[in-house]
Amino acid sequence: MVVDVLVLGAGPAGCAAAIRAASCGLHVALVEKKSFPRDLPGEALHPDVEQLFAELGVTRAISKAGFIRNPGWILERSGQRSFVPFEGPSGLAFGYQAWRSKLDFLLLAHARAVGVEIIQPVSISQTLIRDGRYLVDASGSHRWLSRNLRLAVTDFSPRLVARYAYFRGECELGIIPEFREHACGWTWLARVQNDLCQCVQLSLAANGQTPDPPAPFLGSRFRGADVTWRLVPECAGAGYFLCGDAAAMLDPAASSGVARALASGLKAADLIVQVAKKDMDSPTAAASYREWSAHQFAGQARQLAARYAELEEPPVWLRDLDHCLTQLEEVSSNPLANRENSVITSS
Repeated sequence: MVVDVLVLGAGPAGCAAAIRAASCGLHVALVEKKSFPRDLPGEALHPDVEQLFAELGVTRAISKAGFIRNPGWILERSGQRSFVPFEGPSGLAFGYQAWRSKLDFLLLAHARAVGVEIIQPVSISQTLIRDGRYLVDASGSHRWLSRNLRLAVTDFSPRLVARYAYFRGECELGIIPEFREHACGWTWLARVQNDLCQCVQLSLAANGQTPDPPAPFLGSRFRGADVTWRLVPECAGAGYFLCGDAAAMLDPAASSGVARALASGLKAADLIVQVAKKDMDSPTAAASYREWSAHQFAGQARQLAARYAELEEPPVWLRDLDHCLTQLEEVSSNPLANRENSVITSS
Protein backbone atom coordinates (compact mmCIF):
# COMPACT_ATOMS: atom_id res chain seq x y z
CA MET A 1 0.00 0.00 0.00
CA VAL A 2 1.40 3.38 -1.03
CA VAL A 3 -0.51 6.53 -0.13
CA ASP A 4 0.02 10.26 -0.48
CA VAL A 5 -0.26 10.87 3.26
CA LEU A 6 0.20 8.42 6.12
CA VAL A 7 -1.07 9.67 9.48
CA LEU A 8 0.06 8.12 12.77
CA GLY A 9 -2.50 8.49 15.53
CA ALA A 10 -6.28 8.89 15.37
CA GLY A 11 -6.73 11.63 17.95
CA PRO A 12 -7.91 15.17 17.06
CA ALA A 13 -4.62 16.17 15.37
CA GLY A 14 -4.38 13.04 13.24
CA CYS A 15 -8.05 13.09 12.25
CA ALA A 16 -7.89 16.79 11.33
CA ALA A 17 -4.87 16.23 9.08
CA ALA A 18 -6.44 13.16 7.49
CA ILE A 19 -9.82 14.80 6.90
CA ARG A 20 -8.37 17.94 5.30
CA ALA A 21 -5.89 16.04 3.07
CA ALA A 22 -8.52 13.52 1.91
CA SER A 23 -11.08 16.27 1.30
CA CYS A 24 -8.54 17.91 -1.02
CA GLY A 25 -8.22 14.77 -3.12
CA LEU A 26 -5.17 13.07 -1.62
CA HIS A 27 -5.03 9.35 -0.85
CA VAL A 28 -4.77 9.15 2.93
CA ALA A 29 -4.31 6.29 5.37
CA LEU A 30 -4.59 6.72 9.12
CA VAL A 31 -3.08 4.15 11.47
CA GLU A 32 -3.85 3.84 15.17
CA LYS A 33 -2.32 1.30 17.52
CA LYS A 34 -5.34 1.14 19.84
CA SER A 35 -8.98 0.29 19.31
CA PHE A 36 -11.59 3.01 19.71
CA PRO A 37 -13.34 4.30 21.70
CA ARG A 38 -10.56 4.97 24.19
CA ASP A 39 -11.26 5.94 27.78
CA LEU A 40 -9.61 9.35 27.90
CA PRO A 41 -10.28 12.28 30.26
CA GLY A 42 -12.85 14.92 29.43
CA GLU A 43 -11.71 18.07 27.68
CA ALA A 44 -12.65 21.69 28.31
CA LEU A 45 -13.00 23.36 24.91
CA HIS A 46 -13.07 27.12 24.34
CA PRO A 47 -15.86 28.39 22.03
CA ASP A 48 -13.20 29.25 19.40
CA VAL A 49 -12.98 25.53 18.62
CA GLU A 50 -16.30 25.78 16.78
CA GLN A 51 -14.58 27.45 13.82
CA LEU A 52 -12.25 24.46 13.56
CA PHE A 53 -15.16 22.03 13.77
CA ALA A 54 -16.81 23.95 10.92
CA GLU A 55 -13.66 23.73 8.77
CA LEU A 56 -13.62 19.98 9.30
CA GLY A 57 -17.32 19.59 8.54
CA VAL A 58 -18.25 18.05 11.90
CA THR A 59 -20.32 20.86 13.42
CA ARG A 60 -23.60 18.99 13.10
CA ALA A 61 -22.21 15.78 14.58
CA ILE A 62 -20.67 17.70 17.50
CA SER A 63 -23.95 19.53 18.19
CA LYS A 64 -25.77 16.20 18.43
CA ALA A 65 -23.18 14.59 20.68
CA GLY A 66 -24.77 15.81 23.90
CA PHE A 67 -21.64 17.47 25.27
CA ILE A 68 -22.23 19.78 28.22
CA ARG A 69 -22.13 23.45 27.18
CA ASN A 70 -21.16 26.26 29.52
CA PRO A 71 -20.98 30.07 29.13
CA GLY A 72 -17.74 30.50 31.08
CA TRP A 73 -16.15 29.43 34.34
CA ILE A 74 -15.92 30.48 37.98
CA LEU A 75 -12.55 31.84 39.09
CA GLU A 76 -11.67 31.50 42.78
CA ARG A 77 -8.73 33.69 43.76
CA SER A 78 -7.69 34.63 47.31
CA GLY A 79 -11.03 33.44 48.64
CA GLN A 80 -13.01 35.59 46.17
CA ARG A 81 -15.21 33.99 43.51
CA SER A 82 -16.15 35.62 40.21
CA PHE A 83 -17.75 34.46 36.98
CA VAL A 84 -15.59 34.76 33.83
CA PRO A 85 -17.81 34.62 30.74
CA PHE A 86 -16.90 33.49 27.27
CA GLU A 87 -17.48 36.31 24.83
CA GLY A 88 -18.10 35.94 21.12
CA PRO A 89 -18.81 38.34 18.22
CA SER A 90 -22.54 38.36 19.03
CA GLY A 91 -22.23 38.36 22.81
CA LEU A 92 -22.15 35.41 25.18
CA ALA A 93 -20.53 32.27 23.77
CA PHE A 94 -20.57 28.69 25.01
CA GLY A 95 -17.69 26.27 25.44
CA TYR A 96 -17.81 22.49 25.69
CA GLN A 97 -17.05 19.80 28.20
CA ALA A 98 -16.34 17.09 25.64
CA TRP A 99 -15.83 13.46 26.58
CA ARG A 100 -12.75 12.51 24.59
CA SER A 101 -13.75 8.98 23.62
CA LYS A 102 -16.90 10.32 21.98
CA LEU A 103 -15.10 13.25 20.37
CA ASP A 104 -12.42 10.94 18.95
CA PHE A 105 -15.08 8.55 17.65
CA LEU A 106 -16.94 11.35 15.84
CA LEU A 107 -13.78 12.70 14.21
CA LEU A 108 -12.67 9.24 13.14
CA ALA A 109 -16.11 8.46 11.69
CA HIS A 110 -15.97 11.64 9.61
CA ALA A 111 -12.46 10.79 8.41
CA ARG A 112 -13.75 7.44 7.20
CA ALA A 113 -16.73 9.16 5.52
CA VAL A 114 -14.47 11.44 3.45
CA GLY A 115 -12.41 8.52 2.18
CA VAL A 116 -9.59 8.10 4.69
CA GLU A 117 -8.40 4.50 4.93
CA ILE A 118 -8.50 3.58 8.63
CA ILE A 119 -6.14 0.89 9.90
CA GLN A 120 -6.48 -0.07 13.56
CA PRO A 121 -5.32 -1.53 15.81
CA VAL A 122 -1.86 -1.85 14.30
CA SER A 123 1.68 -1.39 15.58
CA ILE A 124 3.68 1.37 13.96
CA SER A 125 6.87 0.17 12.30
CA GLN A 126 9.65 1.49 10.11
CA THR A 127 8.31 -0.69 7.29
CA LEU A 128 4.85 0.82 7.59
CA ILE A 129 5.97 4.46 7.49
CA ARG A 130 7.71 3.97 4.15
CA ASP A 131 4.24 3.51 2.62
CA GLY A 132 3.51 7.25 2.81
CA ARG A 133 4.95 9.95 0.61
CA TYR A 134 4.21 12.32 3.50
CA LEU A 135 4.14 11.25 7.13
CA VAL A 136 2.11 13.09 9.77
CA ASP A 137 3.01 12.07 13.31
CA ALA A 138 0.05 12.70 15.60
CA SER A 139 1.01 10.02 18.11
CA GLY A 140 0.69 12.40 21.05
CA SER A 141 3.15 12.52 23.90
CA HIS A 142 4.71 9.25 22.67
CA ARG A 143 6.30 11.35 19.88
CA TRP A 144 7.02 8.20 17.88
CA LEU A 145 8.67 9.88 14.92
CA SER A 146 10.72 12.45 16.81
CA ARG A 147 12.11 9.66 18.99
CA ASN A 148 13.04 7.60 15.94
CA LEU A 149 14.60 10.60 14.17
CA ARG A 150 16.17 11.73 17.46
CA LEU A 151 14.78 15.22 17.09
CA ALA A 152 15.64 17.58 19.92
CA VAL A 153 12.88 18.51 22.36
CA THR A 154 13.06 21.90 24.09
CA ASP A 155 11.49 22.20 27.55
CA PHE A 156 10.22 25.62 28.60
CA SER A 157 9.22 24.64 32.13
CA PRO A 158 10.42 22.20 34.78
CA ARG A 159 8.70 18.82 34.74
CA LEU A 160 5.01 19.36 35.45
CA VAL A 161 2.62 16.55 36.34
CA ALA A 162 -1.13 17.13 36.44
CA ARG A 163 -3.17 14.90 38.77
CA TYR A 164 -6.69 14.01 37.72
CA ALA A 165 -9.57 11.92 39.06
CA TYR A 166 -13.29 11.40 38.53
CA PHE A 167 -16.31 11.05 40.79
CA ARG A 168 -19.54 9.42 39.68
CA GLY A 169 -22.63 10.14 41.70
CA GLU A 170 -24.32 13.04 43.43
CA CYS A 171 -22.14 16.15 43.38
CA GLU A 172 -22.90 19.79 44.18
CA LEU A 173 -20.92 20.98 41.17
CA GLY A 174 -23.15 22.46 38.46
CA ILE A 175 -22.46 22.85 34.76
CA ILE A 176 -20.23 25.90 35.33
CA PRO A 177 -16.62 24.71 35.81
CA GLU A 178 -14.51 26.13 38.63
CA PHE A 179 -10.86 27.20 38.48
CA ARG A 180 -9.48 27.50 42.01
CA GLU A 181 -6.06 29.12 42.30
CA HIS A 182 -3.54 28.02 44.93
CA ALA A 183 -0.47 29.96 46.02
CA CYS A 184 1.48 28.34 43.15
CA GLY A 185 -0.93 26.16 41.24
CA TRP A 186 -4.58 25.39 40.69
CA THR A 187 -7.50 22.96 40.94
CA TRP A 188 -10.02 22.56 38.11
CA LEU A 189 -13.47 21.13 38.81
CA ALA A 190 -15.90 20.37 36.00
CA ARG A 191 -18.94 18.25 35.30
CA VAL A 192 -17.94 16.30 32.21
CA GLN A 193 -21.03 14.10 31.98
CA ASN A 194 -24.41 14.37 33.65
CA ASP A 195 -23.36 11.99 36.44
CA LEU A 196 -19.58 12.37 36.27
CA CYS A 197 -17.36 15.14 37.66
CA GLN A 198 -13.65 15.74 37.08
CA CYS A 199 -10.93 17.15 39.32
CA VAL A 200 -7.56 18.22 37.89
CA GLN A 201 -4.74 19.65 40.02
CA LEU A 202 -1.39 21.10 39.09
CA SER A 203 1.44 22.48 41.18
CA LEU A 204 3.82 24.90 39.44
CA ALA A 205 6.24 24.93 42.37
CA ALA A 206 9.49 23.01 42.58
CA ASN A 207 8.15 20.63 45.26
CA GLY A 208 5.14 19.69 43.12
CA GLN A 209 2.82 19.55 46.12
CA THR A 210 -0.90 20.24 45.76
CA PRO A 211 -3.48 20.77 48.51
CA ASP A 212 -5.94 18.04 49.40
CA PRO A 213 -8.59 17.66 46.71
CA PRO A 214 -12.05 19.00 47.54
CA ALA A 215 -14.92 16.74 48.53
CA PRO A 216 -16.17 14.44 47.07
CA PHE A 217 -12.77 13.62 45.52
CA LEU A 218 -11.11 12.77 48.84
CA GLY A 219 -10.18 9.12 48.57
CA SER A 220 -10.48 9.08 44.77
CA ARG A 221 -7.76 7.40 42.72
CA PHE A 222 -5.71 10.15 41.10
CA ARG A 223 -3.61 9.52 38.00
CA GLY A 224 -0.73 11.59 36.69
CA ALA A 225 -0.08 13.11 33.26
CA ASP A 226 3.14 14.80 32.15
CA VAL A 227 2.18 18.32 31.03
CA THR A 228 5.66 19.89 30.86
CA TRP A 229 5.76 22.84 28.48
CA ARG A 230 7.76 21.62 25.49
CA LEU A 231 8.24 22.04 21.77
CA VAL A 232 10.03 20.07 19.06
CA PRO A 233 11.66 22.90 17.03
CA GLU A 234 12.25 20.60 14.02
CA CYS A 235 8.56 19.70 13.94
CA ALA A 236 8.60 19.50 10.14
CA GLY A 237 11.17 18.35 7.61
CA ALA A 238 11.52 16.56 4.30
CA GLY A 239 8.51 14.28 4.14
CA TYR A 240 7.14 14.71 7.67
CA PHE A 241 5.10 16.91 10.02
CA LEU A 242 4.54 16.58 13.76
CA CYS A 243 1.10 17.64 14.99
CA GLY A 244 -0.68 18.04 18.32
CA ASP A 245 1.17 16.91 21.44
CA ALA A 246 3.79 15.22 19.26
CA ALA A 247 4.94 18.73 18.31
CA ALA A 248 4.17 20.88 21.35
CA MET A 249 2.52 20.79 24.75
CA LEU A 250 1.25 23.21 27.38
CA ASP A 251 -0.52 22.39 30.62
CA PRO A 252 -4.34 22.04 30.74
CA ALA A 253 -4.95 25.55 32.08
CA ALA A 254 -4.43 26.79 28.53
CA SER A 255 -7.79 25.11 27.68
CA SER A 256 -6.57 24.77 24.12
CA GLY A 257 -5.11 21.27 23.79
CA VAL A 258 -7.76 19.99 21.38
CA ALA A 259 -7.88 23.31 19.50
CA ARG A 260 -4.09 23.29 19.08
CA ALA A 261 -4.24 19.71 17.87
CA LEU A 262 -6.97 20.43 15.32
CA ALA A 263 -5.26 23.61 14.09
CA SER A 264 -1.90 21.90 13.68
CA GLY A 265 -3.44 19.01 11.75
CA LEU A 266 -5.23 21.39 9.42
CA LYS A 267 -2.09 23.50 8.92
CA ALA A 268 0.09 20.49 8.12
CA ALA A 269 -2.46 19.10 5.67
CA ASP A 270 -2.86 22.46 3.91
CA LEU A 271 0.91 22.66 3.36
CA ILE A 272 1.05 19.07 2.11
CA VAL A 273 -1.72 19.85 -0.37
CA GLN A 274 0.17 22.92 -1.61
CA VAL A 275 3.27 20.81 -2.17
CA ALA A 276 1.24 18.12 -3.95
CA LYS A 277 -0.22 20.77 -6.25
CA LYS A 278 3.27 22.20 -6.82
CA ASP A 279 2.20 25.57 -5.39
CA MET A 280 5.02 25.31 -2.86
CA ASP A 281 8.22 23.30 -2.55
CA SER A 282 8.82 20.90 0.33
CA PRO A 283 11.57 22.88 2.13
CA THR A 284 9.42 26.03 2.12
CA ALA A 285 6.43 24.10 3.47
CA ALA A 286 8.49 22.61 6.28
CA ALA A 287 10.01 25.97 7.20
CA SER A 288 6.59 27.61 7.14
CA TYR A 289 5.17 24.99 9.51
CA ARG A 290 8.09 25.26 11.93
CA GLU A 291 7.74 29.04 12.07
CA TRP A 292 3.96 28.81 12.50
CA SER A 293 4.31 26.23 15.30
CA ALA A 294 6.91 28.29 17.15
CA HIS A 295 4.83 31.47 17.06
CA GLN A 296 1.64 29.63 18.06
CA PHE A 297 3.40 28.01 20.99
CA ALA A 298 5.09 31.23 22.12
CA GLY A 299 1.88 33.24 21.97
CA GLN A 300 -0.13 30.73 23.97
CA ALA A 301 2.71 30.21 26.47
CA ARG A 302 2.90 33.96 27.10
CA GLN A 303 -0.85 34.16 27.71
CA LEU A 304 -0.67 31.33 30.22
CA ALA A 305 2.43 32.79 31.88
CA ALA A 306 0.64 36.13 32.32
CA ARG A 307 -2.11 34.33 34.25
CA TYR A 308 0.40 32.50 36.43
CA ALA A 309 2.24 35.74 37.16
CA GLU A 310 -0.87 36.83 39.10
CA LEU A 311 -0.64 33.91 41.55
CA GLU A 312 0.30 34.64 45.15
CA GLU A 313 3.63 32.85 44.64
CA PRO A 314 4.39 32.88 40.90
CA PRO A 315 6.72 30.08 39.80
CA VAL A 316 10.33 31.24 39.63
CA TRP A 317 10.89 29.67 36.20
CA LEU A 318 8.64 32.30 34.64
CA ARG A 319 11.46 34.84 35.01
CA ASP A 320 13.44 33.46 32.07
CA LEU A 321 10.49 32.28 30.01
CA ASP A 322 9.93 35.36 27.84
CA HIS A 323 13.62 35.49 26.89
CA CYS A 324 13.53 31.81 25.88
CA LEU A 325 10.36 32.31 23.84
CA THR A 326 11.81 35.37 22.11
CA GLN A 327 14.89 33.36 21.13
CA LEU A 328 12.62 30.62 19.78
CA GLU A 329 10.68 33.09 17.63
CA GLU A 330 13.85 34.73 16.31
CA VAL A 331 15.41 31.41 15.30
CA SER A 332 12.21 30.10 13.69
CA SER A 333 11.85 33.31 11.67
CA ASN A 334 15.47 33.31 10.46
CA PRO A 335 15.61 31.78 6.98
CA LEU A 336 19.27 30.78 7.50
CA ALA A 337 18.66 29.03 10.82
CA ASN A 338 15.24 27.67 9.87
CA ARG A 339 16.48 25.12 7.40
CA GLU A 340 15.72 21.45 6.84
CA ASN A 341 18.21 19.20 8.55
CA SER A 342 15.97 16.24 9.32
CA VAL A 343 14.94 13.96 6.49
CA ILE A 344 12.59 11.04 6.04
CA THR A 345 11.84 9.54 2.67
CA SER A 346 9.62 6.84 1.24
CA SER A 347 12.28 5.44 -1.06
